[in-house]
Amino acid sequence: MVRAIAIAAIEAALAAVEAERQLINDLNVYPVPDGDTGTNLALTVRAVLDELEQSDAEGIPGVAAAVTKGSLMGARGNSGVILSQVVRGVCEVWGTSGSLDVRVVKEALDAGQAAAYRAVKEPVEGTMLTVIREMAIAAQAMPDSLGLETLLAAVDEAGSSAVERTTSQLAALQKAGVVDAGGYGLLVLFRGLATGIEELLRGGGVSTRPRRGRPVAVTSAGLALETESELSQYRYCTSFLVRGEGLDAAAFEVFLAPLGDSALVVGDEHMMKVHVHVDDPGVVLSRAVAMGAVGEIDINDMHEQTRARDERLRHDAAGDEAATVVVAVVAGEGNKQLFRELGCGAIVDGGQSMNPSAAQLLEAVEALGCDEVVILPNNGNVILTAEQAAGMSARHIAVIPSSSIPAGLAAMVAFEPERDAVDNARLMEEAIDGIQSAEITYAVRDSEVDGVEVREGQAIGIVDGTLVAAGDAVDEVFGRVLETLAANGADQLTVLTSLNGSGTTPARLGELAARVAPDLELHVYDGGQPLYPILVSAE
Repeated sequence: MVRAIAIAAIEAALAAVEAERQLINDLNVYPVPDGDTGTNLALTVRAVLDELEQSDAEGIPGVAAAVTKGSLMGARGNSGVILSQVVRGVCEVWGTSGSLDVRVVKEALDAGQAAAYRAVKEPVEGTMLTVIREMAIAAQAMPDSLGLETLLAAVDEAGSSAVERTTSQLAALQKAGVVDAGGYGLLVLFRGLATGIEELLRGGGVSTRPRRGRPVAVTSAGLALETESELSQYRYCTSFLVRGEGLDAAAFEVFLAPLGDSALVVGDEHMMKVHVHVDDPGVVLSRAVAMGAVGEIDINDMHEQTRARDERLRHDAAGDEAATVVVAVVAGEGNKQLFRELGCGAIVDGGQSMNPSAAQLLEAVEALGCDEVVILPNNGNVILTAEQAAGMSARHIAVIPSSSIPAGLAAMVAFEPERDAVDNARLMEEAIDGIQSAEITYAVRDSEVDGVEVREGQAIGIVDGTLVAAGDAVDEVFGRVLETLAANGADQLTVLTSLNGSGTTPARLGELAARVAPDLELHVYDGGQPLYPILVSAE
């Protein structure tokens, strides 16, 4: 149970950073403008999730150990290594506790910021170190009696303020007019994780959307450069994992000092994560091989990354059309045509009982050849697969948590191809927030659900996950669904049909709507989806 809860909460954190990954990348001007902070944070969190999913640990100590191991092994870049140390400190406290209450969270945050500061030889104010410290200080000031949600809100507010102050704390940020990418990324992750924790404490499912804290004054709009960004002194960002016996992190850090900068060496005598900027990664790797087994090697050309970032920002500023494309998972030929008419770039066939794989989604993304991508899963069972695909791609992908085809269509109406994926994610998720979803299908067994008795083979009507009607005729159930939607304040309906063999027609549905809810504006389309004679979105 503990492992399942941790997986759900971390999934929420990953979804939050994926939604803003491109913005975080664009904010990345310190210490090197290589535009990969959002990607590195996302990959680090993905590694934690992968480790947990492969683990068989169930109690808090085992789960905390798996989280620590995953973050260390999968840490990417400077920001990912620092995040791994925050995670390490947090888990050292949580792993010895019996629960997750206010006292434990306060102690864990303090241990997390302390571990992060210990990992950096020369801490710099205005970075993610500053942000985690201010969040921990705010937590310590809160009385235990106020409850966990109040504590999380106070920590969120402190993080928001700390992120905004970073602009004035670092000359590079002030010159560019942006906040620190790592600090903002840390806040985004915290908001996603906090949402997961709060929803679980309430006994509900985990939202994939971050908590709605105070909006942070953050934008990359002013970053389009008239001149090239200054290239880093050293060319290659190099990171790897060393496993062995008697590993000495301090001694290896001394070895790295004359070879490059931004060196971070963390871990213990059995496993050590190394990050450094150098001109010759081979020298560093040769020394590491002599110490133990080397793996998880990741080498990136920061000069090339900086040039690519400059080009992307200039491209965004130019306002070229089709900056972003959409990949949608859709079933039914009529539905696919609707998505294409609204500007969807690629359709992946799938839906209920025929979910596509992450590889299929990635194939569609790569075929479009665009760096900015939005994925619409359009089914609750496909959302996680889409997030996995996003984590596996070097492109900037935002996954919209659309749980139905009608929700996906509502999102497509809000899509603006000239905007980037992050901006579109905001617009499209806002569009989804404003709709109700309903579906009519057939019962597979006798049961009683939500106070409604159902017989096998009957038509059943479900509104926003709640069974509201059962009957022998599809149109009878449709009428009951209309009544529920109208009572909930809907005034406009989009109906997707697949009526062959259902015993009703689009004309009959129109007649029912005119009689049951005459004030409703009704739009009916032949969707052709399997399993569901009728799908509805209501606004």
